Amino acid sequence: MNVQLVNSLVEVVLNLSLEEQQLFQEKLSNKHLILRTSKFLTLEERLLLWQEWIDTAPKSYANLSDEALRRENIYDDEV
Repeated sequence: MNVQLVNSLVEVVLNLSLEEQQLFQEKLSNKHLILRTSKFLTLEERLLLWQEWIDTAPKSYANLSDEALRRENIYDDEV
């Protein structure tokens, strides 16, 4: 184990803004999930991983307004 490298990485992460630290954590979690799913999984295991991901997925995305979701606002009038 390269302790010096790990310490350097920790120092870099601590100097990131709060938003950048959160993004780093998300990326790290996604990488961990990919590593865990590299083996063949049963349906139950895949479902559990999916539910874990849903629980940890970013909740900060803005929802579209009802007006933005109206059909006439999605498609052009031209045919």
